[in-house]
This record gives sequence, structure tokens and C-alpha cells, in this order.
Amino acid sequence: MGTSPYVVLSVLFAAILACADASDTAKLSAEGRAFTASKVYSLVQGYFLSSRELPGSSDSSYKAYLRIVFASDDRRQFDLATVEFVAQLHNGHTFFWDTWLDKENQPLGFYAAPLDGYWALQSSSFPYLKPGDVVVKIDDNPAEAFFQRQERYISASSMAARRHNLFLLPYLFPRQFTLTLDDDRKVTIDRDKSNPRQQKTEGRWLKPGATAYIRIPSFSYPEFETKALDYVRQFQNAETLMIDVRNNAGGIPPKQLIRALMNRPYHTWKKSTSAHFALVDADPDDEKERTSTTLPESLRNCKYSADDHFCSLPVTWGGELVAPSPHAFRGRVILLVDGGCVSACEELVEPFKDSGRGTIVGETTEGSSGLPYVHDFHNGMILKVAVKRLYFPDGSEFEGVGIKPDIEVHPTIESLKAGRDPVMEKALELAAKE
Repeated sequence: MGTSPYVVLSVLFAAILACADASDTAKLSAEGRAFTASKVYSLVQGYFLSSRELPGSSDSSYKAYLRIVFASDDRRQFDLATVEFVAQLHNGHTFFWDTWLDKENQPLGFYAAPLDGYWALQSSSFPYLKPGDVVVKIDDNPAEAFFQRQERYISASSMAARRHNLFLLPYLFPRQFTLTLDDDRKVTIDRDKSNPRQQKTEGRWLKPGATAYIRIPSFSYPEFETKALDYVRQFQNAETLMIDVRNNAGGIPPKQLIRALMNRPYHTWKKSTSAHFALVDADPDDEKERTSTTLPESLRNCKYSADDHFCSLPVTWGGELVAPSPHAFRGRVILLVDGGCVSACEELVEPFKDSGRGTIVGETTEGSSGLPYVHDFHNGMILKVAVKRLYFPDGSEFEGVGIKPDIEVHPTIESLKAGRDPVMEKALELAAKE
């Protein structure tokens, strides 16, 4: 199934840890709590792509959040309350994080996801946990009940994404805990002893001269794309090139890789952000002033809602046709995808979906993107707010929907236990037909 996705998340948070000036104090002053909470609320109102859609930005939700914030000076309680408040926005690119909450961010050492109605292990760095093992309990809590209790702390654009991300967020778990498996085994997990292997882009011939394979685990650093480009050049005479981006959590959009693979025209995403107008907010009842031809057209067309207390106008662009590169790879391309393909990973996949350039095999991608505005509180706390919403080139919804494969293939518990990869098997079958 490829490199385990918890490694991707640890790389992302490691970057945050490296640049954040975290404080060791477990207490926060009333002034500090008030400033951070009010700043979070104002940034969401000012920068989120369309705060009128979202219950998390309402006055009642904010008041409930403040009651928790001022009930205690405990930093963990403040962090979790803020994480929960921002997670109400239901956007995978909008979240609050405090390095203090889990300073080392040591991963769990395994990854489990919903499969066939169970929480099944997909990968593990522990010899006593195997793919296909089913997690029945976490400590004394049924696995599903554990998810339902922790769900409110997971920022994601869909329920499927929240479930997919549970075991990617170490701070939701104790440093030591016990798993009960479906064969009644009890396994104690000590996160300090987990040893995830280092990620890298990998490539190899599957059938020399005919079929080649490139696995790209992440786009979090430029070298992942750079190495993929090296492999594309190395395999330029292949009849079929497989690009495996399962559990690729994104990072830097791989624009060079797209150009190296796209040998036919494709349309860009349609994009949207929102603009707020203070003039209309100040006097929403002055219809005469608003419809005056002396005002800019954008102000005249702005829709005001008394319930939302602001005037918001969507600004949209994109959908242009992009010419192919004359030097692009000419052979057949097969993309292997799943629900762990997110953000920049989906930016790689979408041109193939739009143009029919290749065959997409596997499961629907997560459906999350949106360039985030980043605010650093300089005490270990960081807020990211999505300022852009992507749509498919035809204008249909992408956020929370994802990119559907051309050929849908799902792993099963039985295939995991047997060490089989049905998605790869289907890709090999397709390659053999050429």
C-alpha cells in the first residue's frame, strides 16, 4: 500500500516545530487567552473564503468557545477548545495548532483507517502489528466510540476525511495506550519507541522497456518532485508509466511534474475567494446609495444579509485552457490514488481527470485545497485559514467531494492480511492490455 501516511503528517508538523518559538508553560494568562481567542475569531471572519457558510463563525459558537477559554488557565484545555472551534469550519486547510500540545509530535508508529465497517491497520512499523489487523478498542474505548469523541478536534472537509485522518493526529492519543485487536490480542503502544522509515520518491522498471513505476509519498519538500522528474526522464521511452500518489498529503504544487506528463490540453481549476465591503456593512439600508451608478459595480452587486451582518461578494477566476508541453512524456500514464491524496496531490491528478490524459485507478481523493493565510502567534501557536476555494473546471464542487477514479478499486481486510495490493494489481492488468 506504499509508505504509511503518518510519516507525511510528522514531516509537516516537524516544519512547524522548527520555526515556532514554543513556550514550556502549562498556564496561559487571561490576557493571553483573550488576545489569542479574539485574534482567531477575527482572522476567520476576515480571511476565510466564505464565513457566512459556516456555523463555527457564528456569535453563539464564539460565545460558547469563550466560556471554555475563560473557565481555566490550563493551556491544554485552551488548545483543544481552539482546535475544536476552528474545526467547526469543516475545512481541511483551516486549522489551529500549538506545538506545546504534543511537543515531539512522535507518530503512533502505525496507521489504521475505516475499511469494510472496521478500523483496519494499513501499515505499521511494529513487528507485532500487521496490515489487516482490526482495532476493536483503544484502551477501554471501542474504536468507533473513540473516533466519535475525538472527531470534533479534526479539521477536514468531509466525514470521510475526518475518519481517514484520525490516526494521523498523534495529539489525540496518549503517549502510551493499549490496542485490543479482533483476535483478542492486547498490544501496548509506546509512541516513544515508534520508528517510522524515512520517505523518499522511488522508481523502478516493472517490465524493462515497457512498464515503469514511480511512487511519490509527498510534495512537502521540493526534492520529492525533483526526484520524480528525474525518474520521468529515466523512463521516457516506457510504454506505460505508473504514478503512485496514494497517501500523498500534498505540499508544494508539482507544476513542473504536471508539465512533464501532460501531452494534451487541460483546463485549470476554477477558484473563488470572498471580499467584504465596509461601506455596505456600515449602512446596509441605504439602498439608494448602493445602487448609485457612481459606486463601483462590485459594490452595487454586493449581497447583504441581516443575519450575517456583512456584505460579501464572491470573486471567481480560472478555468483557462493550458497548452501541453511539446517535451512531455508521450507514453500511457496510470495514476494510483486514494482518500489520502490531498491538496497538491490533487492538483497533480485533476489535469488527468479533466483531459483524459491517463487512467486514474483506486479510490476517490480527499477533496481539500485552499491556499492558507498563516498567522504565527510566536509562542508555538499557529492558525491557518483557507482563503481560496477550488472548483472543478466545469464549476462543480470539489471541496469535500474529491476526484473520482476512472476505475474504482478498494483494498479489503483480506487483501491486507494476504499482502496483496488490489489497486496495483488492476494497474498492472491495464498495462498488460497495451
